Amino acid sequence: MKLMKFALLGLGISLAACQAVDKTTGNNADSVNSSKPAQAQAVDERFVIVEGHAVGEIALGEDMEQVGKKLGRPNAGDAAMGKAWGIWYSNDSTGDQLNEIAIYSAYRDTSMRVKDVKQIRITSNKFKTKDGFATGSSLEETKSKYPDLQRLSAYLNEHKDTVTVYDALKDGIGFEFLKGKSIAFTVHQANIPVNATYLTLHPEWKILE
Repeated sequence: MKLMKFALLGLGISLAACQAVDKTTGNNADSVNSSKPAQAQAVDERFVIVEGHAVGEIALGEDMEQVGKKLGRPNAGDAAMGKAWGIWYSNDSTGDQLNEIAIYSAYRDTSMRVKDVKQIRITSNKFKTKDGFATGSSLEETKSKYPDLQRLSAYLNEHKDTVTVYDALKDGIGFEFLKGKSIAFTVHQANIPVNATYLTLHPEWKILE
């Protein structure tokens, strides 16, 4: 678990320094709720979310060997039948507040030689879309930005809280909501549902619908 490799990518140190979403108030100074116009907010290119394409310097379709060189070995994950989730936690992750990057990968083609990135999930509000949209946003705010947002499923997590999953299919980005606020973004290929994976990121969660 060589977390120092995060510094090579620009994800780790900054990700480790960021704070998890305030579960009590849901406040997020960098969100679209800021009084400062979104277009005036500069987003560090290392932390830009591009729907249907990339999160920071990790892109969909990227060779997982290259990802490994950037991030090091994952802290956790699951694998089966040539498909896998790899999870990297930030250094400041404690208790119930885990800032993480999770990458879903599978073989690129039938040659079964190269595994590439299929989905990228992040929880830190350090990562933002180009107009400043980040985790911690309300469902209403998210629907305003992504009018085609559709609810896919609901889960009961390890704390017995309900987590709902939504997807902006055509845009290539999915969302998880807890207590009215988004807690994770998942970038995926446009027109391929965020839940179209062989493995479940959180197998301990109980599906409700």
